[in-house]
Amino acid sequence: MTSLELQLRNLSDEIAFPVTPDLAAAAGRIAGARTRPARRRRRTLALAFAVVLAVAAGVLAFSPGARSAFLEFFRLEGATISRVESLPQVEPVALDLGERVSRAEAERRVGFDVLGIDGEEPDAIYVRGSRLVSLLYGPLDEPRLLLSQHHAEVWDGFVKKAAGSGTTIEPVTVSGEPGYFVSGDPHFVMYLEDGLIQDEPASLAGNTLLWNRGELLLRLEADITRDEALELAESVR
Repeated sequence: MTSLELQLRNLSDEIAFPVTPDLAAAAGRIAGARTRPARRRRRTLALAFAVVLAVAAGVLAFSPGARSAFLEFFRLEGATISRVESLPQVEPVALDLGERVSRAEAERRVGFDVLGIDGEEPDAIYVRGSRLVSLLYGPLDEPRLLLSQHHAEVWDGFVKKAAGSGTTIEPVTVSGEPGYFVSGDPHFVMYLEDGLIQDEPASLAGNTLLWNRGELLLRLEADITRDEALELAESVR
């Protein structure tokens, strides 16, 4: 199945399409158009284009989610996500945490109070750009835990779009807030930032807990179980 077919198939899950015209008959007519006048061919193509526009108009008349899916499919609104049945399996990426800074400098750059695991100081704090803060526990060449945070939110479509063979995604709650625990093979995490779907590969070899704390999205990566991750998340202050 091609990338285009995969995107159209996933798009169909979120959009209520109008009644499909008899495309087989139309295709037959187009196939025989070589023996017909050019004007007739132009009318056939114009009709096909009108069908596409009708579908687009129907999409835009439906829910914001359907409109968003349609716009993402055509790379509008700045979206760069390709919707697929499952994300490819990936290896953990080299740590790209940004610049090492003090906690005070990190908070100045991102504009929010940096949270950490209660009773345990991180070995280093990094800021990437002016949005993402990462607390590293353990040495850089062999980290044991990474806690990242920025303004974003858990995306409900994560389970449907990102789960694949060898990867398990479990809905969880942390202090009453929604989240997901991702375990198994190397994986991506997906979330909403500024209203757009974003994806990013996990940085560490291990499992990932993703959850909201107010306006912040927190991501905890470590080689630990779900219960251990939830216990650590409850201690984040």
